[in-house]
Amino acid sequence: RFLYMKNLLKKLTALTLAVVAVVSFAGCGMQTATVPNENKVKVSEFKGDSGVQKILKELLSKKYISEDNANNCVKTNAELIGAKEGYRVDKVEVNGSSFSLEVYQYEDTDSDTAKNVIDSVKKNGTFDLFGRTVSYCYMSDNGKYLLIYPDPKSTTGKEDDSTNAKRKDDVVKVVNSAK
Repeated sequence: RFLYMKNLLKKLTALTLAVVAVVSFAGCGMQTATVPNENKVKVSEFKGDSGVQKILKELLSKKYISEDNANNCVKTNAELIGAKEGYRVDKVEVNGSSFSLEVYQYEDTDSDTAKNVIDSVKKNGTFDLFGRTVSYCYMSDNGKYLLIYPDPKSTTGKEDDSTNAKRKDDVVKVVNSAK
């Protein structure tokens, strides 16, 4: 009886932790209805002059993300994909598309999680998370930054969507310019 209760308690604890991880995860297209206040950040208040914070400040300065969106940025649980730091900007709008842009910074790429995500993005432009495939992913040339840019119009090749394709290319250039 004691062993049964002990095993049941272990299973319930594991299940609870898994549910908390999924529900609290804000990023990679897995948005929740509410974001904890401690995860809300303003790009204009970033102190960093390097890395992912500098990328987002540059995207704001070039008006690739709006001031309103940049003031409602979300710090994601980057460690779930093996990254050091990550942010999501919601409601990015380009030529009729509306999507959430995400940028992640990798430092220690020795972890299995980081290796798996980076290798998959380099090979397929996607990675899997919680049984879902995250698409429209781009690794920076130096392998330190992951951009998730899920604007389906940016890859159609249609003339009407050329604005979207150019914007994606411009955002990728900003990410690639980061050291």
